[in-house]
Amino acid sequence: TGKHYHRGYDFRDDKTSLNSTLTKRLGSRSTLKAGFYLEKLNFNVIDSIFREPPLSRFTRWERRWDYRGGVWQIQPFVQYKLRATDRLTLTAGLNAFVFTLNDNSKGLDPRLGAQYKLSESQSLSFGYGMHHQTQPSYVYFQKKLEGTRTTLPNLNMGLTRSQHFVLAYDRRVSGTVRVKVETYYQRLNKIPLSTRPGSSFSLLNQGSSFSRIFTDTTLQNMGIGYNIGGELTVEKSFSRNYYALFTASLYDSKYRGNDGIWRDTDYNGRYALNGSEWAVGRCKRTTLLAGGKLTWAGGRRYGPVNTAQSLDRREVVFADLGRNLLQFPAYFRFDARIGFRKNALGLSHELALDLINVFGIRNVLGLTYVPIPNDPTSTSSIKQQYQLGFLPLFYCKVDF
Repeated sequence: TGKHYHRGYDFRDDKTSLNSTLTKRLGSRSTLKAGFYLEKLNFNVIDSIFREPPLSRFTRWERRWDYRGGVWQIQPFVQYKLRATDRLTLTAGLNAFVFTLNDNSKGLDPRLGAQYKLSESQSLSFGYGMHHQTQPSYVYFQKKLEGTRTTLPNLNMGLTRSQHFVLAYDRRVSGTVRVKVETYYQRLNKIPLSTRPGSSFSLLNQGSSFSRIFTDTTLQNMGIGYNIGGELTVEKSFSRNYYALFTASLYDSKYRGNDGIWRDTDYNGRYALNGSEWAVGRCKRTTLLAGGKLTWAGGRRYGPVNTAQSLDRREVVFADLGRNLLQFPAYFRFDARIGFRKNALGLSHELALDLINVFGIRNVLGLTYVPIPNDPTSTSSIKQQYQLGFLPLFYCKVDF
């Protein structure tokens, strides 16, 4: 039947980095640290879509992105650490953030932290930090046709800002077992939203799948959201030939769109559990390896699909009404490993077999657009996309 191209794109971000840090002790109890991170970012963003009847009057290729250019990202910082007493340690810092793509992308971020040792085996800590972040690079450069003139309506988007509050309790139960309980609250604002009244769109949901986000209007930094939750970590360091780690999280993640309605973000799975254990058995120069890792987490959020816009853009576009009211099944995966390591003649040989997703669970990644040749308006083009299935990996490693 031959090949039927309906879309072609090449998004590339190249980065060259330089960083420097100077640390100076100001006495037996205080330290001053200062430095900078400097990055040169080069963007090469090209995208075209093939238009054909009945979705278009004419058969043609339409260019939706076409940008090449470079910008600087500059982040100087200073940090002061003081051991106020034998039990209390204080940290304060200030970071600056400059993104030279436009005049709206500058921020100043204060950071504060405190740790108090309740005893030799337990401590309480608190942290606050403000963070500014750029938007996904390709969103800045999406083209829009206004009459006979092409513009980049999102080129002047500002930075998203978040404020983090963390309270943690850490206790060493024994010489090898450690327990940590942490609660956090993250307040988000200046999130880019669609200017269309009644829209549920928020750029906060970008990155929940491998699909790009398309905007039908200019984006403005007027959105808010929050993340709140708690996490338990139990860790046994390596001893008696095995290591174990368990983490459990409960959280809530919400945002508000231009329609004024609070909704779940795409990431709001509500819970996540992780457990792993690695055992080692020794026999002269040979070390036997065995272990496993279990992951169980709430599924991602989604909602009804706007079929007409999805077929037009050849990407999945969700409807405003009912956005993120639905949820994919929970994510479940178990990995295992078995192998051995042998030391001989100054070399270390390791052979192992990794079994990824042992039970072959079909975990849903999201929805995707799969074109049907000669039938571009078929609603069957919207399909579920699955994550990695069962995958055995054998490897051999030699260290010398």
